[in-house]
Amino acid sequence: MTTNLPRLAILLSGRGSNMVALVEAVQRGVLQGVAEVAVVFSNKPDAPGLTTAAALGCPTASLAPEGRKRAEYDAAVVNLLQSYQPDYVVLAGYMRILSPVFVRAFAGCIVNIHPADTHQHQGLHAYEWAFENRLPETKITVHLVDEGLDTGPILAQGPVDLRGADTLAEVERRGLAVEHQLYANTLAQLIRQELPTHSIAEQSATQH
Repeated sequence: MTTNLPRLAILLSGRGSNMVALVEAVQRGVLQGVAEVAVVFSNKPDAPGLTTAAALGCPTASLAPEGRKRAEYDAAVVNLLQSYQPDYVVLAGYMRILSPVFVRAFAGCIVNIHPADTHQHQGLHAYEWAFENRLPETKITVHLVDEGLDTGPILAQGPVDLRGADTLAEVERRGLAVEHQLYANTLAQLIRQELPTHSIAEQSATQH
């Protein structure tokens, strides 16, 4: 059944806990009547998240990168995704650094969630970083994707209280609880054009 709602292409590489939270928000939460899921895509055909997405009633697609250069692979992914006509590309644990080929194809419409303040920690292992440094608090960041690594304009941030979190698993549990709520809420605001993207980015930059 097609609607006139903005279409989301959700990209994942693993189990897809953020994807599940987003799909549930589309089906009966803050994204209901705001967006629809066009496709859930993975660079790993055996990703558990694809099976979960199919069980939730979402179209799924995958393309393995083996034997292709990064830009060549991304061009093929762009072609595949464009056939689903997404309005937003939503990264939900997609464990590949996007090439300029990909970013330019969906410029301004790629959203990512990062489990740290992107001004303090970029790249992988953000929860490990917070745990090893015994931070009393970390921040989850939702941001637009540009051609840098976790350098795009910040859309929203949510604090994670880490006091008393004495294992990495507990840090991750608390962080994911914030991720799952913040991502859906921020996407809803973005689609409704309720987020002053540039001013948020500027405000955040002045705080660091």
